[in-house]
Amino acid sequence: MGEYSELMNCEVKDELVSRLIALNNKLNLLSPDLVHGDEGRAEVQLERENLYAEIKHHRAKGHDGKPCPAARQV
Repeated sequence: MGEYSELMNCEVKDELVSRLIALNNKLNLLSPDLVHGDEGRAEVQLERENLYAEIKHHRAKGHDGKPCPAARQV
């Protein structure tokens, strides 16, 4: 049972997802009136895109070049 639990948990994945949730929340709190041309909103969006790429890479090859065993849960 412990082995199953270890395979389904990944601290790196959890941290990346937590960071993404925080960025999504921050983006949602920025005024919708500033969608076009707001530098802060653009920076947050760029951070989100970079984080999505990092999550995708971790899911595919984040464990010594092998897929993340918890990727099925992401």
